Amino acid sequence: MKRALTLLTLLLVAWNAFGQDFDLPCDDLDYKESVRTVLLYADGNQLKDPLIPLDQPQQRLTLAFDLLGSEGQVLNYTFIHCTNDWFPTEIQRYNYASGYEYGRIDNYEFSRNTLVDYVHYQLNFPEADMMPVASGNYLLIVYGDDPSDLYFTRRFMVLDEKASINASVPRYCDDLSLSDTHHQLNVKVSMSSIMGGNIQDYSNLTIRQNGRWDNASVGMKPSFVYPDYISYEHDPMTVFEAANQYRRVNFSNFYFNSENIAHIYQTDDYYVVDYAICDSRARKPYVTYEDIHGEKYVYIANEGHETNTEADYAWLNLFLRWPAPLTHEDMYVMGAANNWQFDDRNLMQYNYELHGYLCQMLLKQGYYNFLFVTADRDTGLVSTELTEGNLWDTQNLYKIYFYYYNASKGYDELIGYTTVNSH
Repeated sequence: MKRALTLLTLLLVAWNAFGQDFDLPCDDLDYKESVRTVLLYADGNQLKDPLIPLDQPQQRLTLAFDLLGSEGQVLNYTFIHCTNDWFPTEIQRYNYASGYEYGRIDNYEFSRNTLVDYVHYQLNFPEADMMPVASGNYLLIVYGDDPSDLYFTRRFMVLDEKASINASVPRYCDDLSLSDTHHQLNVKVSMSSIMGGNIQDYSNLTIRQNGRWDNASVGMKPSFVYPDYISYEHDPMTVFEAANQYRRVNFSNFYFNSENIAHIYQTDDYYVVDYAICDSRARKPYVTYEDIHGEKYVYIANEGHETNTEADYAWLNLFLRWPAPLTHEDMYVMGAANNWQFDDRNLMQYNYELHGYLCQMLLKQGYYNFLFVTADRDTGLVSTELTEGNLWDTQNLYKIYFYYYNASKGYDELIGYTTVNSH
């Protein structure tokens, strides 16, 4: 009886914390310094977006993350439904989820033979006793004993495919002056079973460039409505800076200096990886090579070792030569290494003695892509123009999500998804 009352109390607290009064950003955010290397992916592949089909509940997502330190504890998780533009949906939970309000994350292991101690957690969800029953955007919330004790949040999606999306990246932009530095997309969406009088108001399209959300085009309305499809053309929201191929670093093996690594050495407390000195690539010719579109792939190259618990952490030192500090912008390292966020973990600091920007990031062994970017201090606009350049030849992966507002149910359904390469 006492346990039942405790569970009931927790459920009521969770409902109050994560119900319609939820006011936290629906974003990929870490709330504790100890949280590291959060991975959320589909199909057992770290590089697959966290998106699952509504009609195949057996396809689950993998959540994996580390907490620095040597003390393990049971954590809790829940999820809420979000609008197409990532705000909490104003509907009751039973309209988008079945089962319990929250679940436990009690599968954890302690790191072994590492200089940096951590506890590795893993969860496969949705589980049978807590399942999304509506398509759309969702926010996963991981917390401690109290729902206010937040650890991190992550976005994921549930797809109920009813629409077909066709997208292309033509050679020239509508504004010809941008054709060598930007990509413009043309998108067509076919959904004959839904076409109706409210198509203009109820349709919303989102386009992401690689894993970025900061420059995503969200809530786009159709440019043209035809009898059997709608199109998004000649719209400035479909134009993106092309940027450049992502820089890359691989320190899955501490005993071998891979490409672009100047030094790897060990201290009493941790490993240090010095990346080769970098220069701006703006106004330089395009050089082609493969990347993973800014993502990360966590692994250890030592045969017979377990990545989850035996991969160590290292301080990655990055240095970009720069003549003087910027006066109106901050400089960051952009990529999945820092969850595509811009905060103190990836903010670069100017060093007057070395004449350049420095950044030190604590990362788990693996392969990482990144770019140097600037962020305007007034507008927050992130750009690669000064640091990496913008070249039409760049290989970018564009992810396209199509939402349709279900007026009878009161939420945005995700009914179409596709990806298209820029070339």
